[in-house]
Amino acid sequence: MAKFDNIKRDKLREREVFDRFVGVLQHLDVTKDLIHSNAHEKSRMALILLHSLVEGLMYSEVIKEFDSDIYFSRIVPPKYSARDRKNILRFFDEKIDLCFTKIRIVSEQDAKIFKILNFYRNVAYHRNSHNPNVVSAIARSAFHAGLRLFERTAVGWGGVGGQIQKEISILSRYCKVESFIDYGELSKAIALRFSKELPISHGEIRSALINDITTRLKNLGKMKKESLYCKSKCKLDKLLKKAAFELEGIDDKLYSEVKQLNYRIAKKVPGGEPKREEYLLAKNRYSEKLKKSYDSFKPPVSVKTFDFINNELQTLATKTSLEVVLSQYLEIDKLLVEVEDLFTHAKHRIDETIQFQIDLERGK
Repeated sequence: MAKFDNIKRDKLREREVFDRFVGVLQHLDVTKDLIHSNAHEKSRMALILLHSLVEGLMYSEVIKEFDSDIYFSRIVPPKYSARDRKNILRFFDEKIDLCFTKIRIVSEQDAKIFKILNFYRNVAYHRNSHNPNVVSAIARSAFHAGLRLFERTAVGWGGVGGQIQKEISILSRYCKVESFIDYGELSKAIALRFSKELPISHGEIRSALINDITTRLKNLGKMKKESLYCKSKCKLDKLLKKAAFELEGIDDKLYSEVKQLNYRIAKKVPGGEPKREEYLLAKNRYSEKLKKSYDSFKPPVSVKTFDFINNELQTLATKTSLEVVLSQYLEIDKLLVEVEDLFTHAKHRIDETIQFQIDLERGK
């Protein structure tokens, strides 16, 4: 009876591995087709799917690493504390670091690509925002890194033989299978096929990223002249500082005391209507704090940021390593997004001021 139970358990385990293997294949197949379409919305979906696949593959390897550590902690000190395990299982980048440094199923190159994937997936998934000009290039890069991770993890999944005609029939649509299923060998063959069906050109990806940065810099230059009316670097620095200060919400925090007095005047909070002297003192304190805060405020970007971006853009054109190109693009992209947000905020403020002046002239 015990022997029969063991056979059933082994068959169940084999089936679980097979289902998981097929699930990964289907995941990769769908993702490949989405990226191949070259439609940026479908590439955005591919980013989200790839992120899920990569995290699932790493999660299983991390669990095995933790189980082994807990088991051997009976005789040797554990490598991971309970807090370590919790953080690693919770955070994507923590899993990448462990899979690179300890488990060694992720190369340094792919670790960088997966962290870039995580950043852009979060932008696409949580904020429903993505850059249509580069999302396909990033998805394609992550797809090939995902294929390499699939190969490295499937090696440890073993194989299955015997009466497996049904399993062979399912896998035959992806590759040729004989009488024995070796997951490690099959993963290599399928990864090779998928990589040929969705080829990657480092030069084309680098060009797409460079073109995106160049186009956005041109748009910012046009916006600076036509919408922000900035003809000098000094004026642009002042505008960027003011916009960054407002977006930080410092003004609103400092104004809280005056707002409370306004609420009392409007009888929206208890305390009675404040005296004129009390109100003027509060306004003076606010003005002094505001000036002090503004004078000491260091904006995250300035005119020098454009010089830095242009220098980085020149060096980006000379890079050949894909992960270095993507990492450098990510840093430039973050800066550009910050500048674009400040420009947009400043433009809205200028438009509001112009409209206010028009309304005054019309007697509104």
